[in-house]
Amino acid sequence: MESAIPSLVAIVSLRSLFLNGNDFSSNLTIQQLSIMKLDTLDIGNNDIQGTIPTDICNMRDLQVLYLSDNLLFGEIPSCMQNLTSLRILGLSENNRLIVKFPSLIFAKLTSLEKLSLVNNSLEGVLSLSSLQNHRQLTKLELASSGNNFHVQTENPATDLPAQIQVLVLRNCNLNGNLGIVPSFLLHQHKLESVDMSNNNLSGNFPSWLIENNVNLSHLVLGSNSFAGPLLPSKVHTSLQWLDASSNRLSILPVDINITLPNLSYISLSGNSYMGNFPSSFSYMNSLQYLDLSYNNFLDDIAAAFVGNMSNIIGLKLSGNHFYGSFSPNILLPAVKHLLLSDNEIAGKIPEKLCDSLILMTFDASNNKLTGPLPTCISALSELAILNLRGNSLAGSIPSEVCGLRKLVFLDVSENNLSGPVHCLPDLCYLHMSRNRLNGTFPIPLYSRNNIYTMDLQENQFSGVLPKLIGKSFPKLKVLLLKDNMFEGTVPNDICSLKYLRLLDLSHNRLSGELPLCMNIMGSDDSLFDFQPGFGTFPVLFNVIGLPDQEEFMTKGRQDNYRGNILNYMTGLDFSSNQLKGSIHENIGGMKWLRALNFSENNFDGSIPQSLSNLSYLESLDLSHNKLAGQIPSELAALPSLAVFSVAYNNLSGPTPGIKGQFITFDQSSYEGNPYLCGAVSSRA
Repeated sequence: MESAIPSLVAIVSLRSLFLNGNDFSSNLTIQQLSIMKLDTLDIGNNDIQGTIPTDICNMRDLQVLYLSDNLLFGEIPSCMQNLTSLRILGLSENNRLIVKFPSLIFAKLTSLEKLSLVNNSLEGVLSLSSLQNHRQLTKLELASSGNNFHVQTENPATDLPAQIQVLVLRNCNLNGNLGIVPSFLLHQHKLESVDMSNNNLSGNFPSWLIENNVNLSHLVLGSNSFAGPLLPSKVHTSLQWLDASSNRLSILPVDINITLPNLSYISLSGNSYMGNFPSSFSYMNSLQYLDLSYNNFLDDIAAAFVGNMSNIIGLKLSGNHFYGSFSPNILLPAVKHLLLSDNEIAGKIPEKLCDSLILMTFDASNNKLTGPLPTCISALSELAILNLRGNSLAGSIPSEVCGLRKLVFLDVSENNLSGPVHCLPDLCYLHMSRNRLNGTFPIPLYSRNNIYTMDLQENQFSGVLPKLIGKSFPKLKVLLLKDNMFEGTVPNDICSLKYLRLLDLSHNRLSGELPLCMNIMGSDDSLFDFQPGFGTFPVLFNVIGLPDQEEFMTKGRQDNYRGNILNYMTGLDFSSNQLKGSIHENIGGMKWLRALNFSENNFDGSIPQSLSNLSYLESLDLSHNKLAGQIPSELAALPSLAVFSVAYNNLSGPTPGIKGQFITFDQSSYEGNPYLCGAVSSRA
């Protein structure tokens, strides 16, 4: 498509050019188009990389310019202040695009009607007084991806002559540490959408914004420090979207269904609400999404499902004190996302829940649920996320689970489930740890190739590991099989797990030698996201984001890893098995390793000098083996090593001395090697 630009430039009469949503990648595209006398240029939503060329400043006739949703970086040319005919300027969603001293750039663009600078690296201070001559401004969107941008509205106090309709001042250190809501908003009466989230604003909740603007439909004030009353003093029928999450609100009005009758989305999570579940929510006929998570509500869970809940699509009550059991007649025909984790809900999962045929997310983790998984679960054909971790569920995993063709995430860890696993669907994230499951490695998984994480640790699985484990699970990044009864050798095919980052085979009955090819395991360090999105959740309905977390022993302790850190944590744990033979020099090729534990085996031979190549290594435990020879002095050069043990081997000769990280390793790192000598740190 870029090859067509020269022919477009030749059309001298062309005034409006729309190239949105193509595959342009070079900023030369902008440079080539800059010689044209365009009044409208839209090349947003492409892949244009590089800086904005100053040639664009020659396009003095431009009235509309969209460069949003590209890969632009560097500073916005200050000469853009000369494009005084601009009415609409869209530069959002470039992330690394830097705007320094924005007041200087935009003060002269007095014809602006719409200015959008969302999710860029804004820097400096923008005083809204620089927009006092922008009488036509109806849309102002400013949101920085960093913390170096400040919007000042009170010094001097600014009363914009324009009547704004869409206002975004998100994450922009609004009025610094003063916590002041901009006073110019008192004189705004045409607002339709307002987002001032993540600014540390304080004082009473500005319900006057709702009262003063009869057309206000979206109000987003999350991640501030508002307190006081929430509702306006009179009925407001336009407001559809209210986000006051992560504030200090504590009084929930009982008549919200009367005062704001047309709300379809409410997020009040992370506040200080307490007491009973407000029954008024159950009678809001337009309500589709309700998030009251992480407050202090104390009520029977059945109270949350009284009244008309037929339109509820998403309900999030996690992190409260709901107790009791589900009503056997629970009816949620429209629900897609039901999130009830971290409460005290007891009893069985009601079979009536299986009538919620479009349910996509069900998270009841960390409650007190008992009984079996209902076999009717096969009716939930849209289910993508099922999280029942941390309950007291019993019985076997029903074969009906295998019929859930859209299931992506399954976590039934920390229950009392037992028996073999006969069938599992083609999912991406599997967590079954800390149950009493038995039988061989789940054979139905052999044909699956989409799984990223598999956690089967602390069960009673037995038999050998699959011979073709690498070919069966080519995308596997985490494999946790600790504390089972697997036996036999570690299959050579495990080396073909090129994305593997965490492997825990500890506390099993594995024997034989390590595969010679282990150095190529995890060789592909491309970081595909552990939590790919589904594209179905509303932008502000903070559903679940795939609650993937992994436990791995490193630095002598069991740590939990979740979120983005999972893309970077790496480790191997083969401890407490019956492995033998030497530790091969080629292990030094596993340069991604941060934790390595071969303790409590029967390894012999010498410690590979190549371990000194593992520059990210933080924890190395080779204790309780039959290793002989000297400790390679090169290990002292490992810059991040925090835990080290070669205790109880047959090592001899000098220690690496008191240098580098070894200044922190005391006698306990070396004990049980009577022929070792040399300096040892006295630090505890």
